[in-house]
Amino acid sequence: MDNQKEQLFESATHKLINQLDTMGLDPRSRMQAKNFVLLFRDSFKSDAVKKATFSRTIGDDYKLFPYDAYGFCKAASCSFVALMAAPKEWRVMYIDEVWTYGPHYFVQHIKSGQAFDLTYDQYVYDRLDVPYHIGRPTKINREAQDTVVRFLHSIGVDYMDFVRKNNAKE
Repeated sequence: MDNQKEQLFESATHKLINQLDTMGLDPRSRMQAKNFVLLFRDSFKSDAVKKATFSRTIGDDYKLFPYDAYGFCKAASCSFVALMAAPKEWRVMYIDEVWTYGPHYFVQHIKSGQAFDLTYDQYVYDRLDVPYHIGRPTKINREAQDTVVRFLHSIGVDYMDFVRKNNAKE
């Protein structure tokens, strides 16, 4: 990644971390969310993670992605919501192809109403504003679950083990 893209990527990561401080999250949820943001964003840079996440659906075309966050919106958004300990605070949102640059997935913090887009910078790089207001809630369906499992497995998170541990705590 060239220097300009790297600076944009790092700036976007810091902006996401800072945004979490404005949402009124309890300290535990805020720290958990920040950890996921850092883990996910760092993982977007890995060719092995890209291959594991995308090769089943688009083959090696992921190598043509112009920016590290590109293409990760579904995997990151669905994974973030699936892993957060307070799932009633978050939902996956979807902008369909009615937007010229769609489809696009992002997360919404329900209490604050804020869009929380783990991959928004892929559009900033192209100087595009994401029309979050046209996003609609969507379910994490079977295909999305498969994407979540592939993505999380490639970054070293065993989703099923995570679910088992969290269910045992309840």
